[in-house]
Amino acid sequence: MTTDEAVKIFSEIEACPPLMRSKARAVHIGKEVDWTATFFSGEMENEKRAFLAFRHEVSDKMIFVRASLADYPWLQSAQRGEPVRLRGRISKIGPLTIDLEGVSLTQIVEAAH
Repeated sequence: MTTDEAVKIFSEIEACPPLMRSKARAVHIGKEVDWTATFFSGEMENEKRAFLAFRHEVSDKMIFVRASLADYPWLQSAQRGEPVRLRGRISKIGPLTIDLEGVSLTQIVEAAH
């Protein structure tokens, strides 16, 4: 699922009447995604695991993931706005957020100008 598909998901959900949106969200749970987003913020949940927030610029939504710092040591020095490739499975969709599970993160290093 591409980044454009994230916009499509939210557009479909927002097009539904408010009390039908939870049913529309449920249709997308479990879908595999491959999106580019920017690092926004993070909090350590314990010594090894972090809760991370990424901003999905195209849809203006937040994407939440949990990741091990041992698997992604570069996260420790990540700054707000740095691009990251997120691959995973949608586990929850809220009005402004998407939670992913089974996530693989790839740091996108932009070429110097």
